[in-house]
Amino acid sequence: MKFLYLLAQSAYFWLAGIIYLISMEGIALYYQYVLQFYPCALCVQVRAWVVGAIFSSVAGLYFRSNFWIRFLCLTLTLACISGGLYTSNYAWGVENGTVISTCSMGAGFPGFMPLDEWLPFFFGANGPCGQSPIMWFGFSMVESLLVTLGLPCVVLALLWFLHFPHAVASYVKLMRAQ
Repeated sequence: MKFLYLLAQSAYFWLAGIIYLISMEGIALYYQYVLQFYPCALCVQVRAWVVGAIFSSVAGLYFRSNFWIRFLCLTLTLACISGGLYTSNYAWGVENGTVISTCSMGAGFPGFMPLDEWLPFFFGANGPCGQSPIMWFGFSMVESLLVTLGLPCVVLALLWFLHFPHAVASYVKLMRAQ
C-alpha cells in the first residue's frame, strides 16, 4: 500500500496519465478528421471531461511534492475521469436503446463556457448520438471509453482513498494546534 501511496508522488505516474489522456484525445481526433466519424454532443462532453483531467494532471505533476495540492489534483482528476465515465455510460445507454434521449446536434455546454463556440474544431458536435464507430476488438467507441476511463478511475479512486486518512490526520493535527 505504501508503494501505491508513493506512486502519486512520482513524476512518472503523472506523466503517464497525461500521455494516456492526450492519446485518448488524439484517437478521437483521428476518428473525427481522418475517418470522418463526427462526434455527438455526449462525445464532446466526454472530451471536455478528459481535457479537465489533463489540466488537473499537469497541475498534479508540477505540485506532486505538496501533499494538499497533490490531494486536490487527485480529487479533481478523479472527478473529471468520473464525469467522463458517467457521460460515457449515458452514451452507451443511448447507443443500446436503454436510455431514451433527445440528443441534439448542439454540444450542450453551459452559456458561461461555450467550448463548442471557442474551439469548434475540437468541441463541435456534428454527429448523431447513438452511432459510435467500431474500434478495436469489435467494441464501439463508447464501449471502449467505458474501459479506457473505467480503469484509470479505479486506480485514481484507490490512490485517493490511500491519501484520505493522511488528509484527515493532517487536518485534525492542524485544528488541535489552533
